[in-house]
Amino acid sequence: MEQVQKGGVVGSKDSAVVGFERGPIYGKFSIFLLGVIFTTVMPHYSKISSPSEAVSLNFIVHAALYLGWYILFSVQCNFVQSGRLNFHRKLGYASIVFFVLLQVSGIEMLIDVMRSNNQFKLSLIWGILHTILFFSAFYLAALIARKDIHAHKRLMLLASLSMISASVTRVAYLPGVPIDGTALVLLSTYGLLVAPVLMDRLKFGAVHPVFKWGIPLYISTQIICIAIMPGTELGKLIAFPFSS
Repeated sequence: MEQVQKGGVVGSKDSAVVGFERGPIYGKFSIFLLGVIFTTVMPHYSKISSPSEAVSLNFIVHAALYLGWYILFSVQCNFVQSGRLNFHRKLGYASIVFFVLLQVSGIEMLIDVMRSNNQFKLSLIWGILHTILFFSAFYLAALIARKDIHAHKRLMLLASLSMISASVTRVAYLPGVPIDGTALVLLSTYGLLVAPVLMDRLKFGAVHPVFKWGIPLYISTQIICIAIMPGTELGKLIAFPFSS
């Protein structure tokens, strides 16, 4: 098989690793992402200690799991950054626990909103459904591709970024936010999705196939879910299956 050397890495022409190094990429970016999560969700976590707010146990559990996922992702990225790969592999099993619990908790929250039969929450329901599906797809693909380090790390990043709009939404519509809430959510979400693409281009001179197909698919289906499906009869039927 013909060998090609590019960017200091030797590989085959039909290999996805040509031009991509095995070294760490997302150590600093994961810390930045964790900062975004803290900033956007903490105003709502304060409801837990407020005597005037009725906060469900499921909200508390889901909030802890959600925040825990991003802490785990940042720790894992920085284990790789510091060369502690054994710790990274061992701690990787914890992501399976977080994934399962997040799915259970997220689906329970989705069903609660569906039961409300509130027509104003149509886009919210489809947004949650889209997040659950793509978080699952990216994470499971990352597990399957765990022996392909280049695909694995990018799929895990996309799994984390697929949930980012959920936390940005919580502050986008608060009083005092100077720009339109929908615009803020979309600009923030897509800006964070574009960032790793630019990192690939600047560091390796090419964009990995995971980003080439994964990000356009995520964005296009999200637009369909939150902007088109809520206005259709099928979208309403799926959103409110418990209505009489």
